[in-house]
Amino acid sequence: MRELRVEDALMYLDQVKMEFGDFPQIYNEFLEIMKTFKSQEIDTPGVIRRVAALFHGNKRLVLGFNTFLPEGYRIELPLDGSPFPVYREPGKAGVTQIPLPGNPNVPSAGDLKPAAQPTSGVSTSAAAQASQPGMGAANTAGGMMRPPAPSSMPNTAAARQGPTGAAAVLGIDDGAGGRIIPPALLFADHADLLKEFTYFLPDAVQSQAKAQLDVAAAKAEERAKQRAAQAKASGKGPSSMIGSPPGVVANQSNFVPSPAGGMILPPPPAATVDSAHKRMPSVPSNVPRTPFGATKARSEDRENEIAATAKYGRVSFDPVRPPRRNELNTVQAAQVFGRPKVVPAEPLQPMTTEIAFFKHVKAHFNRKDLFPDMFNPTIKRRHTPYEEFIKCIHLYGSGILNKDELIQLLRGLFIQGNAPKSGANASNITGNSMIISASNALLSELEKVLIGRGPFTSQERTKKFRAKYGSYPLREYEITDMCKNITPSYWSFPSDYTPDGPGVDSDSSVLQLLNSKCFIMAKDWPEKGKMKLKSPECYDGVKVRRNIWEEVICRVEDEMFEVDMAIERNESALRKLEPIADEATRLRELEEKDGQPIGRLQYKLNMRSLNTIHIGAIARIYGDSGDEVIQHLLRNPLVVVPIVCKRLQEKDAEWRKVKAELSKEWKLALSENMKGSLDVKCLLYKREIEKSFATEHLIECQEAKSFAKHPSTIRRHVATNMILPDFHLANPDKDLALFQPHVSVLVSKMMPHKDAHDLLAAQIGGDGSKFSKLWSDFIAPWFGLPSTWDSNESSNNTETMKFSPGQRVRTTVGDGQILSVTADSQRYKVEFSFGVGYVRPSAIAHLLPSSNSSVPDDVTTKDSFMQDDIQVLFGTENIYLFMRRYILLNTMLYQVKDAIEGDGYTNCMSAIVDFIKSKTDVKAFESAVRGITETKVFNIVAIPPLVKSCCDAMTKVFEEEVIENLYHCSQLKLKDLNQLRSLSMDVTDEAVYRLQIRSSASEVFFSYLPADVELQLSSTTEKRPLETEENDDMKDDSKRLKTE
Repeated sequence: MRELRVEDALMYLDQVKMEFGDFPQIYNEFLEIMKTFKSQEIDTPGVIRRVAALFHGNKRLVLGFNTFLPEGYRIELPLDGSPFPVYREPGKAGVTQIPLPGNPNVPSAGDLKPAAQPTSGVSTSAAAQASQPGMGAANTAGGMMRPPAPSSMPNTAAARQGPTGAAAVLGIDDGAGGRIIPPALLFADHADLLKEFTYFLPDAVQSQAKAQLDVAAAKAEERAKQRAAQAKASGKGPSSMIGSPPGVVANQSNFVPSPAGGMILPPPPAATVDSAHKRMPSVPSNVPRTPFGATKARSEDRENEIAATAKYGRVSFDPVRPPRRNELNTVQAAQVFGRPKVVPAEPLQPMTTEIAFFKHVKAHFNRKDLFPDMFNPTIKRRHTPYEEFIKCIHLYGSGILNKDELIQLLRGLFIQGNAPKSGANASNITGNSMIISASNALLSELEKVLIGRGPFTSQERTKKFRAKYGSYPLREYEITDMCKNITPSYWSFPSDYTPDGPGVDSDSSVLQLLNSKCFIMAKDWPEKGKMKLKSPECYDGVKVRRNIWEEVICRVEDEMFEVDMAIERNESALRKLEPIADEATRLRELEEKDGQPIGRLQYKLNMRSLNTIHIGAIARIYGDSGDEVIQHLLRNPLVVVPIVCKRLQEKDAEWRKVKAELSKEWKLALSENMKGSLDVKCLLYKREIEKSFATEHLIECQEAKSFAKHPSTIRRHVATNMILPDFHLANPDKDLALFQPHVSVLVSKMMPHKDAHDLLAAQIGGDGSKFSKLWSDFIAPWFGLPSTWDSNESSNNTETMKFSPGQRVRTTVGDGQILSVTADSQRYKVEFSFGVGYVRPSAIAHLLPSSNSSVPDDVTTKDSFMQDDIQVLFGTENIYLFMRRYILLNTMLYQVKDAIEGDGYTNCMSAIVDFIKSKTDVKAFESAVRGITETKVFNIVAIPPLVKSCCDAMTKVFEEEVIENLYHCSQLKLKDLNQLRSLSMDVTDEAVYRLQIRSSASEVFFSYLPADVELQLSSTTEKRPLETEENDDMKDDSKRLKTE
């Protein structure tokens, strides 16, 4: 196609619009032809034939179409004066006839005759009209009626043989001797239209046309008054007193119903010179007509009255548009477009970049270089450059122009604008570098705008989603290693992250204010030593104190809220749809009463009739088919709205009935859980107690020195004050030999060790042989408790004294000779190579051959052993954690027993055992405890997790398999603790905790002694210089601060 100029292309389209302003179907049909030709569905001769048939009778438009034809093709009129055009093709001699109705030069023109003869009641001229292209039998079968042939419309070539231009339209004498008044005939009974018609006329004839049309409007008003007076005097309806314009006979036979129903078209005039000067008037609006398929006639005024009564929608009686090719059905539309936000769907809204681009274009066209007469008030221009630009965009959106052609047209428009090409104000625009630079910038911006929507944008968005950071916010990623912490709340962006830029209208001052270098994010440490970023919006203060009772209440409240909101949303949609359904039902009944065919009345909802809440309520009641129902509602609200409204009414009654039934269950659940939900103290105190026996809290023994020097750093709470240990730098009792930082806790035989034993046995369950052995071999003798509490104890566990003094035996700590048996018959005094110590019978493996050596009378003194009420054991961390938790369990049971009187403690223990054995759940357990006592509930409910934690530590002790040997070492009762520690370290290298008990003082001491730390055995060791001690204190303080 040859290069087009913007002015030529747009001028031709303006001519089409002006010629067929009353028939927009012609203009749309022309656009469809151009789209079809553009997509190569028809060839060049085919488009010539279709355009010539569409504009038949209008020589100017037919010949003007040469602007769009490729090189070598050209439409001409024969030299013999024939009204039927011909065209030339490249490479062919002569011309080719265009097959048009009535063309005697085309033999095949007879093929265009109608397939059937006109029926009775329809004039021959109407049948001839139906036989023209676009009005065949296919269009009479229903659906949208194609526009009539141009030969039957105003502004034909025959009508232009008289006065031409504005004079022909206005009836102004142009000097050629012809004078007609088409607007006066067309708008003879509409004075308001006659007055406003001047707004559509050129400026040159405005004053003259206004004078003539005002006279015609005054006459129209006078005729209307006369008809009203006559109708009132005679008592007849207005339809019988219709006046006709001058020279026109108001006879219904002059008008023919459309073959497809709908609007009534005037019959085409005979193709004579006399009739060419006459304009056929339109059908009076008050004349009844019978559309296709109707049983009764109805006037256009009656239809307008029906349309005016519609309050919630728009009523139209236009022909129904048939389905387009590849148009999506409701199921496909629901899958592709999803659920709309409003019904009817709002038109596509412009983006910020698009708005900015149009502003830049408007500012560009207002440049003085492009529009030198912009501020001249005497200059009036009908078409500004911006309007021409809008037309180009419209052509591109309609599919007439592709992207390259649009840019080609706009490049010339941006460079030339409205600057005159010649004359006094002519300027060399093409040589103006500033104009060319601004035009190129606009074209570049247009490129970005064009790709801002459509498949390319979806592809770019998908590419971004699949990128490293995707579409999630940065706080969802672990980026602490890639970001820099600028402030406690602000972090810098990663180096490979591209933040969203500002808008296209942002200037330098705005860019300086915007934050594009960092983002805000809160910090959270869920685990010790591991940092994780967290959004401030994630904090939920209510959730921190929510317990199981509140969970039930919150769940009930959520259910109540969901049911109430479902009913309210349903009721809101019902209130919105009920008047629309009543209106739709009234319109349908009215159509049936008037005898009109089904589907002729088209009803569309007003904008924003239904919002997101209403749409969600409708979709909810239809489940998976909800989106499909919404699409049906969009397409045919006249039928769908009453059905949906009835469904909403049924659901409203059903849900209200369900709500009444659920209210009884909700009330019962609230009454049962209200008391527990208010006991927030129990929840918070229980959490603090659970933290106190956590592993990270119990290893505080390692920081005993720091806590002893700085007691204020000890983490205290009201719930744990009674179970916290005491921290010491050294013990003043020299018999204990505790000269290093340690922890002390209280324990005695008076505590409920039997209850603790029963709880541990219930928690372990099944085969408790390991626990029984641990109890009888370690726990019971360590605390001086009887071993008969174990129900699984067998006779093999009873230790018998089967060895006598003087025998050599092999023990777990080495070979030795028995010296004597203790008074309680529970231990042997044995002489080893490293000294003398006490050994339990279970620690002796077997006898050794006798060496015939007699037992010395006084091998050792009493000072070689620790006191009988003092025991020292070097154990592992698991043994230390188990002992701390076991002592804590006894302490809490003792506090509970002291707080509850009578049978309450026994019932409480039964409730704890039932909960440990999973016979009751948490709620039932807490309810039982609250039924027993109202005080110290948090202490009781914290016992089951403590028992579980204690059993976990006991399991790890079993897995180590060193407790028996370490305990045997402790029973040597050696006063040389270094030797005892050495024996224990030989058993395991992890024996870094010193456990020591003094039964008479009811205290247990714990000290952390790593392998590289020397054990201090006396306080009389050489004093170090004061300066050295101060330096050590400073180091301890520094270490404490780092820990904090």
